[in-house]
Amino acid sequence: MRNLLVVVTDPKESKYLFEKAAQLVQANDKPKIHVVQVIHEGVADLNVKAIDASTSLKSFILSAAESQLEEVVEPLRVKFPDLECATLWNARSWEGILHAAERAEADLIVKTAGVEHGLSTVVRTPDDWNLLRHSPIAVMLVKESAWAADGKILCALDVFDDEHTSLNLALLRRAAEFARTLDADLDLVCAYPLFEPWVGELGAVASYTDIKNDIEAEIRERVGDLVAQAGIEYQLLLLEEGHPAQVLTQLVELAEPSMVVIGTHARTGVSGAIMGNTSERILHAVSADLVTVPAPA
Repeated sequence: MRNLLVVVTDPKESKYLFEKAAQLVQANDKPKIHVVQVIHEGVADLNVKAIDASTSLKSFILSAAESQLEEVVEPLRVKFPDLECATLWNARSWEGILHAAERAEADLIVKTAGVEHGLSTVVRTPDDWNLLRHSPIAVMLVKESAWAADGKILCALDVFDDEHTSLNLALLRRAAEFARTLDADLDLVCAYPLFEPWVGELGAVASYTDIKNDIEAEIRERVGDLVAQAGIEYQLLLLEEGHPAQVLTQLVELAEPSMVVIGTHARTGVSGAIMGNTSERILHAVSADLVTVPAPA
């Protein structure tokens, strides 16, 4: 986390965004922070298409947005005098963000999560979904609240598929890096499918507990191998029977972690450590800060 791209969606609500970005690079020598905002908007009685067709109007809007951003970013320059700041014009903000990340050679994108106000849960916007689906680097969606001094980080793993080994290792290393930086505890989460409803059909009711114990023993062994390969330490390994999205959501409600770390796979949407629709359910339900780590190329 030496090179962060901080995405501003609302300059007036960026206090915690900047504070968290500063915390993430605090342990690094000569860290680099790039701040970007992507805009695409109309003005007065002119719609966006009319603005697109007028170079002078677009330049005026960009200049005004840049000035506003510079005012908000100024306090951050005290700690990071080399901070770079840019305002981009793009109809698809996620695309503009990824272009900026590529140019900055960023290793982490940090932005405030898009929220639909009035709902009881955090709901990410379509731009957030596309950013997570297409980003080749880790993305952190943060909420507007400070990290606790004695925080906890949950890292969700899927150890049943050997094809996920490289992603699991990337998840462990990234989650451990966050834990070290924030002086937080790292807990690992593994959910496994519910089989109690149909295990009786296999004539195994009497051995249900044995089956469950065998599965958990195998998970512990696999996690132990992964942790050894990753060279990291953790506090707790939480094993829960049930749907991964439901398990993780419940654990977040109980543990109130500062951050949840899950895996992604660009080709198939949000997936990886927790596959497909499971991840999307987690993203909808979890109100903690969320980090998605892409599968290594």
